[in-house]
Amino acid sequence: MFNKKKISLSLVLVLVVGFLFSTNAFVDAWWIFGDDEEKNQEKVLEMWTREVSAQVIKPAIKEFNTKNKNIEIQLTSIPQSNFADKFATALASGSAPDIVSIDLVLVPYFSSVNAFKDITEKYNSLKFKNQLVNNMVRLGKYKGRQYALPFSSDVSALLYNKDHFREVGLDPEKPPKTWEELREYAKKLTTKEHYGYGFSGANGGAQMFTFMPYVWGNGGQILNNSKTKSIFNSPETREAFNLYKNLLENKVVPPGSVSYGWVQAQGAFTSGKVSMYPSGNFMVSLLNKKYPNLDFGVALLPKSEDGSHSSFAGGELIAIPKNSDYPKAAWKFIKYALSKKVQVNYFAKNGTIPVRKDFFDNKYFEANPVYKVFTKALTVANTPKTIRYRQLINPLVTTVQMILNGKTTTKEALSKFDTRVNQILKN
Repeated sequence: MFNKKKISLSLVLVLVVGFLFSTNAFVDAWWIFGDDEEKNQEKVLEMWTREVSAQVIKPAIKEFNTKNKNIEIQLTSIPQSNFADKFATALASGSAPDIVSIDLVLVPYFSSVNAFKDITEKYNSLKFKNQLVNNMVRLGKYKGRQYALPFSSDVSALLYNKDHFREVGLDPEKPPKTWEELREYAKKLTTKEHYGYGFSGANGGAQMFTFMPYVWGNGGQILNNSKTKSIFNSPETREAFNLYKNLLENKVVPPGSVSYGWVQAQGAFTSGKVSMYPSGNFMVSLLNKKYPNLDFGVALLPKSEDGSHSSFAGGELIAIPKNSDYPKAAWKFIKYALSKKVQVNYFAKNGTIPVRKDFFDNKYFEANPVYKVFTKALTVANTPKTIRYRQLINPLVTTVQMILNGKTTTKEALSKFDTRVNQILKN
């Protein structure tokens, strides 16, 4: 005899499954059907991260593995220079890892090619979702769905030499807040021994990290809201470039700054050749360890008189690649990675800014208050969200070189940038 209740239940299940598979509502329903996590079998998950992040996350992974007997995370660190290409190759061959912490600027592209599992429902279920830094969250969203979450952050600010401030009669506890103050301070700080300001003019990553915040704070943007057109050639952008041109014309920066790479600009500050220098939170531990006699301060990057403070939010997002065999175990690690244990006791302790706002106030930052400036910077930070991010770097370097070397007018150089980038967007 047939059991009508069983038939009805079976029919409902068939209809639900059919609905999920036949509509976009299915997306990635791995959280419904699960994997074999409940079977108590040992699961070995591979996680990829950049070399710069490996040392910080290793102790956290070790602790996770100890507390989760049936799950083992194996970490592979990959150089930043070939991370994107290696990950793309792994996706194509079906050999991608189970978890990936990836440079956040690469996430929009990989989300667009269906590289990650959809974690929208899991993200929405987090009690602390509103504590995650929104600017980083948005980079992990594609077409209204969430594919990656903030994992670790680096953020730009102004570093300055307090001893140099004292030498020229400036208050070391009152760094410049506006562009006009930056110009005035740079003039006063330029002496026979050092220049007032330094920057990297030949490194595209450094320009994004340290110069673009001046553009954003002044109201400028590289692309329009739909990311379909370059709008760099604007009065707001031209004013930001004029700030740097003025510093060069007043000879308050080292003559070679336009050709400086990242290491050269950093060396100019650590050697005392320049008094003020835009960089990131990662410099704090370096300065404390290798340059203990350098008395330095940190401030938000100065804003234009009518603008606002801005910064660049760098770092990594964490995601579950599409072919992961153990998405539930991977999600369990992601929740652990966003906990206080990791974000404060491992990341903040080592100078990495937590990606949760409720962790900004912690004992490590209380002991070293300069980090509090970086947490403020993160709340006003920006990051270009585009699948073409890597293709913007070379045009930006070329444009900066043309403008600061005086090869053409600012307006003409920016017009050429727009033309070149619009061709990239069309292709």
